[in-house]
Amino acid sequence: MNNIEKQIHDNFQKAFFDAIDETINSKNPDNEWICRLYEEIKITLLRYLKKDSKTYKSIDESFDVDLFKQMISNDVFDCISMIKLINNTFYWIEQMQAPIRDEFSRKAKEIVLSSEPNKIVSSFLKEVHKCLEYLDEDMYNYFEKK
Repeated sequence: MNNIEKQIHDNFQKAFFDAIDETINSKNPDNEWICRLYEEIKITLLRYLKKDSKTYKSIDESFDVDLFKQMISNDVFDCISMIKLINNTFYWIEQMQAPIRDEFSRKAKEIVLSSEPNKIVSSFLKEVHKCLEYLDEDMYNYFEKK
């Protein structure tokens, strides 16, 4: 990626995550698209698993998209609920990712947990999606070699 492409990419990402912050912190937010981003996390993790596997069922049950929607829509995300959501998400990422990615995901989780309260949702989505990009890349490379 050349400098101009990188600058455009970086500006786009910043605007995207700023939009998440603005949406979350607005009086009457339209949270549907943010909820879809959370649902994409679940879908990405499930994509590589057999539907009848124990892990698939555990992830499917532990990612309660409807509860997330209710919490976001009704602005009832408390600290404990958010920490549980963060821990659960990174737990499953760590279970599925290549061991070489453990340090990256640990740092990503630290970034999220140290975020300001009004930016924690965007930080969570940003860092998790970075980890999922690596997971996708690693899975692609793994299956390509088979």
